[in-house]
Amino acid sequence: MALVYWTSDGGGAEGGNAARVMNQWIRTKGNPSLIVYGGDVYKSGTDDNFAKFFDQFGRDVSLVCETPGNHDWLTTKKINGNKVPIGYEEFWTAHVSKQPIDAQKIAGARYEHVIDLNGWRLIFLDTGLTKDDRPWPFGDDSRQTWLTNAVTSESGRSKIVFAHHSRLSTGLHDDNIGVHAVWKSLFDTVTGAPRAALTLGGHDHNVSLYGPKSRDNVTGPNVPIAQGIRLLVNGAGGDSLYAEGDGTPPDEFDHTRFCVTRINLIDGRSADVDILSFGVNPKPTTEPEVLANFAVKFRF
Repeated sequence: MALVYWTSDGGGAEGGNAARVMNQWIRTKGNPSLIVYGGDVYKSGTDDNFAKFFDQFGRDVSLVCETPGNHDWLTTKKINGNKVPIGYEEFWTAHVSKQPIDAQKIAGARYEHVIDLNGWRLIFLDTGLTKDDRPWPFGDDSRQTWLTNAVTSESGRSKIVFAHHSRLSTGLHDDNIGVHAVWKSLFDTVTGAPRAALTLGGHDHNVSLYGPKSRDNVTGPNVPIAQGIRLLVNGAGGDSLYAEGDGTPPDEFDHTRFCVTRINLIDGRSADVDILSFGVNPKPTTEPEVLANFAVKFRF
């Protein structure tokens, strides 16, 4: 068993007490093997913003990695002629963590990595600059090749993809067509069979759960789990929450509570996913309740 936690869209200057309460519970009571922050250290990924983010994690990020968000990319600098989110880069370079920086690569590819944990492959992408008219991988074919290899080099479907942007979403930001190349990469190119179990994103500040979707009709009806991949959005990490809006309507939705996603990697064939609610500001609860849950199980 290994416990992986996700929060997103609450770090830095905007998350306040909710982010601090959730992170403290994860660190002290959650028995985490890995903590994933899904991006956006508010308001603009500066050194000061990351200092507040560090305090919200109890000044210990040794079990943390971060998929960069669009706000992390608002403060940039050129390193060897390539633009990088400098607050993000300097923070994760300076602290012991689970977030690697590959200085041999350019742009967001520096932060994309894989962690194999208890029979599961966890794949982390940088989609921070993604917009519908500026799609990932931003013209860098090497990133597409890297993702394809990360998905195909291990057999089976016990894989989860983490990125700031989810292919489906509802709220302020709508569906993210700009990560459609990511979505298609998670299926067999010939048969359309799914190669992963789940994608997890943030960006919209709510919780939206989608049943399995197919490669070629991601906005369409749910399909059997053998034919599709689930999508989960949890951007309810501490910043202001977004009501349902444009985008594909989810099967389950909440925009009233701040939430943590907990993934229990039971073994290489199964995982349990819980959404833990910590209530609302100004006084989030210090002990969560389960808002929603589902199981991911496979037979090989």
